[in-house]
Amino acid sequence: MSLKLRLLIYTNALLLITLVIGLAVIMLVSQKNVREEIISTQSLAVFAIENGIKKNPEFYLFEKNDGTFGLSDLANIRHLQIQFIDIKGQIVDKTKINLDDMSQPPEWFKAILGGLSEKIPAQKIDILQRGKIIGHILIKPEPIYEFSEIWQQIIVGLWMMITFFGFLNLIIFILFSYMIKPISQIIQGFERLEGGNYRARVDKSNILELNVIGNKFNSMVKKLKANNQKIHKLSQDLINVQEQEKKDLAQNLHDELGQVLTAIQAEAASIPTTTNKNSRNQAAQSIINLSKNMMLSTRTIIKKLSLGLLEELGFQPAIDDLIKSWHKRFAHIKLRCDIDEEALKYITTDRQPHVYRIVQEALTNITKHSNAKNVFIKIFYMAKKKMIKIEISNDGARNVKLDNNGIGLLGIAERVSQMNGKLHIKYGKTFKLDIEMGLGHG
Repeated sequence: MSLKLRLLIYTNALLLITLVIGLAVIMLVSQKNVREEIISTQSLAVFAIENGIKKNPEFYLFEKNDGTFGLSDLANIRHLQIQFIDIKGQIVDKTKINLDDMSQPPEWFKAILGGLSEKIPAQKIDILQRGKIIGHILIKPEPIYEFSEIWQQIIVGLWMMITFFGFLNLIIFILFSYMIKPISQIIQGFERLEGGNYRARVDKSNILELNVIGNKFNSMVKKLKANNQKIHKLSQDLINVQEQEKKDLAQNLHDELGQVLTAIQAEAASIPTTTNKNSRNQAAQSIINLSKNMMLSTRTIIKKLSLGLLEELGFQPAIDDLIKSWHKRFAHIKLRCDIDEEALKYITTDRQPHVYRIVQEALTNITKHSNAKNVFIKIFYMAKKKMIKIEISNDGARNVKLDNNGIGLLGIAERVSQMNGKLHIKYGKTFKLDIEMGLGHG
């Protein structure tokens, strides 16, 4: 069910409930007023008859020749029906009700109003003539006039309410159709976004709430587009890195193993042509030594690729070896390293490869993108916050904001995320990577 239809249903239901309650209140109040008016009119009629006719000894002079009192001529009497009943119980004279059938309220309406209060009893006045009872006048409540007026008022009110309902529904329909346009734009924006269109935008709306949603949508699309570009660039960089790693691996294999294999081949080729036993033994020993060196070189390459060094040496010796090896190759850079042994205890096994690769990648970035003279590495445990902190800074990129989309920083950010940590990059006199992570598992 659409929001527009729901709003119309709820609005009309609320109005209908209000109408029913209003009608019930009107009927209760009207019945109370009718009862009070009837009782008042009846009391007045009784007073007038008792004091104007019954106590007048010559009242019979006003009696007509047919024995009536002219009650049938009283056509405008409301609230009451007055009857003159003779001694035989016959109705001799009575007031008439001049109410056409068109204005008569329905029976159910009269039954409801009549049942809302107790019935008003009729008043009976005996008529004496020369000391003898000749009949009595019966004053009966007759609320039909009031019922008819109330019914006509309700009919008019109902027509007004129906007109009001129709007009209100039309206004709601028009206003909601105008208001829903921004929602339709947001839905269309999501559909375009789902199709990979990062140019989707929602125009500004005059409705504050929908305008806020539209601004949030536009901001989200902008961030998604930026993230998509980052992911695309990261994918391209990963492909380039893989190709470069293959080239480096091939170069290492050529440099480390190619020369050794060439030397082994040369020594092996000299053995059949050598008649001197000592020379043959020397050649064989040389082959053995070269093979051992080749095995060591191969193991070193494998360790670099698979981080087997962590399992073989342990985390602290492995990271110490990484830092010392880098410092040997770049001895002109002043390196300070402060690693808290307490912090190393809290770096779990599943986090150790990430921390190792973060330090390795940071040192590689310093080598490639910085003219650093000073490098500082600090890993320590913050007891108050119960967190581990890693700080890696250098002075080779002062006041220069580096590209955060680089493969190195993206790789570091991804590893920090996998450890449920937070990465802060600070610029200034020194370029600083500030990493904080809790003691939970990554």
